[in-house]
Amino acid sequence: MTDKSQTVVFFVRHGRTDRVYSDDKTVDGERVLTQQGIAQMEKVGEYLKSFAPSAIYSSPLRRTTQCAAIIKEKAGIGSEVEERPELVEVYSSSDYRSVATRMPKFFEDIIAKNPGQQLVCVSHQDVIQATLDSYDLTEEEKAFPCQMGEMYRLVFADTTLVECQKLKPADN
Repeated sequence: MTDKSQTVVFFVRHGRTDRVYSDDKTVDGERVLTQQGIAQMEKVGEYLKSFAPSAIYSSPLRRTTQCAAIIKEKAGIGSEVEERPELVEVYSSSDYRSVATRMPKFFEDIIAKNPGQQLVCVSHQDVIQATLDSYDLTEEEKAFPCQMGEMYRLVFADTTLVECQKLKPADN
């Protein structure tokens, strides 16, 4: 990639769900947003609207696709939500370790498709944490944990992460 412009990725954790995490993929994959989770994503979408994101990516799990649809509508994103398996929930320690490999490649891919743009990715706590752990960031930049409805603003120069900021647009 020869474009040296900055690409911004808003890495969003899904909103509040109807039940807690389960390491049973089938059960966990069917979790849905509560009314609070819907309200959180509406606030996130309204916040992101001013950045005019051009693309949105989501984990294929139900709660994240719900979030992405709400954000897409509220932020006025013109492109369709693209479901990506790289953003799926972590269910084992080997899944967690694989994030360090798959996510940099994922970011390279979406940056190559959208250089210099504002992008949104909707995912899960462990994916976000493992991704940020794979970069050379301070504890202050990472600011774990990432609660439901929170996000990180990741700024890439080419494919190098140059800035990370935690945001809480869904807080009351």
